[in-house]
Amino acid sequence: MNVPALLSPEREFYLIKEKFWDWGSGDIYDERGNTIGRMKRKVLSLRSLITVMDLNGEPIFTINQKLASLRSCFDIKDKDGRLIGRTKKKILSLFRPKLWLEDQFGNQILEAQGSFAGWDFVIRDKTGKTLAEVRKLDRWRDVWLGGVFDFSDTYAVKVLEKNCDRRLVLGFVLAIDNSVHDR
Repeated sequence: MNVPALLSPEREFYLIKEKFWDWGSGDIYDERGNTIGRMKRKVLSLRSLITVMDLNGEPIFTINQKLASLRSCFDIKDKDGRLIGRTKKKILSLFRPKLWLEDQFGNQILEAQGSFAGWDFVIRDKTGKTLAEVRKLDRWRDVWLGGVFDFSDTYAVKVLEKNCDRRLVLGFVLAIDNSVHDR
């Protein structure tokens, strides 16, 4: 099976650069600043559909908001449209946001706990093992400019577990951005 460079098990670092007023489109870079993937958001979509693609424009997975839900939920689907994960956000987690990812059967498979204000997150599997660390790199622009000149969000993702599904980790990070930082 041909694995896209974006999902390579050898890849330990991602820099996700969301552009255009946090719209959901942008590039994904490696540790050297090389573009390894792209995100494209459908402009007229109630469900905030974001497609993550390799450099050839081939879809790898999608993420979209679930419309009828009491809490912030996002579906992560493979390139064939099959549900591989659904994120949910704890309703009353204002200062230290907490989200989890369920499989298609409703079993919790990942959990993300945020630092104060949700700038940094640790993603753990159901056994408590840390899979990835996420840092919001442009947090002070959010604080000082209040979003007025905040045209993009940038996240550094350090993957600590070689065998984890990169689609779930990257999709989870995009869901965190949309449910915690893009209000």
